[in-house]
Amino acid sequence: MASMAQYVQQFRNAINAAKGAGLFNDDNRFWNFPNACCDDTCDLLAKYLFDSIGIRTQNVHGTYRDNSNENICSHAWLLLDGQTIIDITGDQFANSSLFFNYNIPVYIGNKGCFHALFEVEQRDIREPYIFNKCVDKTQQRLMCLYQKIFKFL
Repeated sequence: MASMAQYVQQFRNAINAAKGAGLFNDDNRFWNFPNACCDDTCDLLAKYLFDSIGIRTQNVHGTYRDNSNENICSHAWLLLDGQTIIDITGDQFANSSLFFNYNIPVYIGNKGCFHALFEVEQRDIREPYIFNKCVDKTQQRLMCLYQKIFKFL
């Protein structure tokens, strides 16, 4: 049986393969994966982990602010058991020294220097968005993305 880390890596690999096949070209966010799609990616990965191996996670939304409050940036990742970070979009910051040129495409572990840059309040931790039923445009979009990714798993 595959470990949780293997499932996470497989999911990131499947996203890369779907992107490489051009399946995200018509999506307003995912065409530029991993950039600016960390929130959606968290919901997609959370669904995959729960559906595949029954692991429940929480979504974390952190906010970076510099001393001048002019540079504000958000980032999202999953949290397992209240302490283990699962982040498959951190490499979107690879070209920014402000974020230590963080270039790790799949991270599973405790909070380090990179994730500590983002302020997180209790209200910033929530349950993943459920999109099993396609009753609104957000659910339809996420389910469509999930199905495209799932083709490569």
